[in-house]
Amino acid sequence: MAEIVFANPATLPAPAARYSMTAEVREARRWVLISGQLPVTADGLVPDDLGAQADLVIAHLRAALAHHGMDVRDIVKLTTYLTTREARQPWQQRRDALFAGFTPPASTQVIVAGLADPRCAIEVEAIAAA
Repeated sequence: MAEIVFANPATLPAPAARYSMTAEVREARRWVLISGQLPVTADGLVPDDLGAQADLVIAHLRAALAHHGMDVRDIVKLTTYLTTREARQPWQQRRDALFAGFTPPASTQVIVAGLADPRCAIEVEAIAAA
């Protein structure tokens, strides 16, 4: 299993939220790159509520990781795309809860003009290592 060392070096500004500035992966045998996950249900629906969208994205991330025998502790890096600043708070609350009890991964969050599916306000991709 990979050893993942997260850090917030004193030589860098402090993170703007609960995430790590760097992630060092030591002795990884496997890497999994997860494409951007959208808040779309199996039957093609997208919730209007931003919190429900965030919950669905997290469920998809968990399912993708589980398919490879991994869990959220194996995530090294998240990249989050939001189409509105209003999506930031519900996403960050759920992201923080997802990594509660252990050091969160490196993370980038971007506000974009739109996503491939215009019904979606949140898309998240991840890199995991084990």
